[in-house]
Amino acid sequence: MNILKKLIIILTSSLGFYFSAQEELTIIRSLDLEGNKNLTKTEINYIIRQKPRNFFFRSPQFDPRLVRLDALTLKNYYYSKGFLDVNIEESFKTEKLGQKKYADILYEINEGKQYYLSKVSVNGNELVSKSKIKDLLKLKLNKPYNPIGLNDNLYKLENEYHELGKLFFSISVKDNIADSVNVVLNIDEGRFAYINNTIIQRIGNIDTSIVLRELNYNSGDLYSKTSIDITANRLRELGIFSTANISPMKINERDSLVNIIIELRRYKQREWNSSGGLEPIRFAQGAEPLSALGATIEWRNRAFFNTPKQFSIKFLAGIPFEDVDLVIPRFGYDASLSSNWFMGIRFPTKARIYYDRFIVYEGEDFKEAINRRGADLTQRIQINGRSFFETRSVWQSFSDKSADVIEEQSIGIKINLDYKDDPLYTKSGYLIGMMIKVAGFGGSRKYFKSDFTSNFYYPITNRSVFAMRSQIGRLWGWTYDAEDYSYEKFYLGGSTSMRGWPVLRFNTNENNEPIGKTFRIMTNLELRQKLYKSLGMTIFADGGLLSDSIPDQISRMLKWDAGIGITFDTPLGPARIDYAFQMDNLSKREVQLGVQSLF
Repeated sequence: MNILKKLIIILTSSLGFYFSAQEELTIIRSLDLEGNKNLTKTEINYIIRQKPRNFFFRSPQFDPRLVRLDALTLKNYYYSKGFLDVNIEESFKTEKLGQKKYADILYEINEGKQYYLSKVSVNGNELVSKSKIKDLLKLKLNKPYNPIGLNDNLYKLENEYHELGKLFFSISVKDNIADSVNVVLNIDEGRFAYINNTIIQRIGNIDTSIVLRELNYNSGDLYSKTSIDITANRLRELGIFSTANISPMKINERDSLVNIIIELRRYKQREWNSSGGLEPIRFAQGAEPLSALGATIEWRNRAFFNTPKQFSIKFLAGIPFEDVDLVIPRFGYDASLSSNWFMGIRFPTKARIYYDRFIVYEGEDFKEAINRRGADLTQRIQINGRSFFETRSVWQSFSDKSADVIEEQSIGIKINLDYKDDPLYTKSGYLIGMMIKVAGFGGSRKYFKSDFTSNFYYPITNRSVFAMRSQIGRLWGWTYDAEDYSYEKFYLGGSTSMRGWPVLRFNTNENNEPIGKTFRIMTNLELRQKLYKSLGMTIFADGGLLSDSIPDQISRMLKWDAGIGITFDTPLGPARIDYAFQMDNLSKREVQLGVQSLF
């Protein structure tokens, strides 16, 4: 009985606290603007945080401190548009109606004059031209003067001089404001900096020789930011260090020598890792990855036998949520040993053995699961950032419930030139990829396969991007056998390729079963528009062609779909819902749920 009474008291107190909190909640009811002649209310709404609720935005609890902060944010935005005399007065009033409190916010804006950049003077520059300096700082004559952008871009000029060995570079900026703005840049290029010694500051037991062989510079070299960045990337690629920071330190103010300080912190050597969530998983070779619920469990040794080699064993499983009747869950494992050095040469190498199951889409029993076992040796040369050149030697065998086994031995090369500004939320740049694979060095399968991809991204405004992807693939020397497995053929359809068709059913037989082909062309066009914070919209068109030969008139044979999509930014990356219809048959429509951007 006493326990019951205590529970009642606790529950009553909790409810009382809850309703008290609700009573104190202040809801933003309105936002009024006065004097905004050059900025629309929609544009201002996107900048500030304290605003009423709408269809896309759930209003936060009213906070008077954020009202002031929003006013300063808005003022800086006006500065970036050239309104250097802008003045913003913020005010608010609150009203209680029943058990709820409401707040009305008012911004009184005096925009003042908009100033344009009329002249840029540069003094003291010898190594970098005036035109390049203006480009790096984004100083454009006869355009609204943007002091905020100028300040934000100073690091680009600093990096340019650091790359030339001018580590002691400095700059002062003076803007003379009259009817227009005259910017004066006074540059002190300073002395050339040369590398003296490398000092390693480490936490944990780290063999110094492992670190020293990753250096992309020598004592006595002219300081280069690129060499320092390459060294930092090499240390991170080892997989040993959770922290790898590199910075120069002056030895003497009068001297041109610097020491390079390397700060390192080790990962835990042995650990279990697990991850899961929405991710694209390849359920069939030749097809684009399908959206799926996936999970992995991995055991990793980051210093195998006390060397900088990494050993891992990984178990994975995936359940597609596209066409579950067709695609069975996938599971498998792989064990790998990797090192950045191979036979005394820096040549990142990974040896792997693996097993998995996937689906075959040819023959009468197309739902039969195929067991794949294999081993491969991958060697990669990093070109720049995310760009690389890769070779891969593969042995693998395929079998089903029958006694027939198909073996394959192949060699492939892959080139990936990735110059996107961001791997997930790309606004500009491009990616060029090429893959070539030759099978027939042993085993029962012989063929030649090539695949080419190009992605381009063009920013239209700060919130919109036009993106374009083109793919062309060809499979030579393929012979069809009813007992064979078409794991290398090309398929289209679904959330990752042609969105107007069901998954992998761009080309089907009389039973509506997917059929792969030896030639593929696909192009995807997207206009991506940011609506509000994590919410965006996409207007798209997809064109595709599957064939067993190269047609004479490819453009006429392309099939198209078009549609509209909604995108969401999640903690796991972007997600999307696409609605598409086939251009030659408007009654055929599909709703696709995608994980990550299409490309």
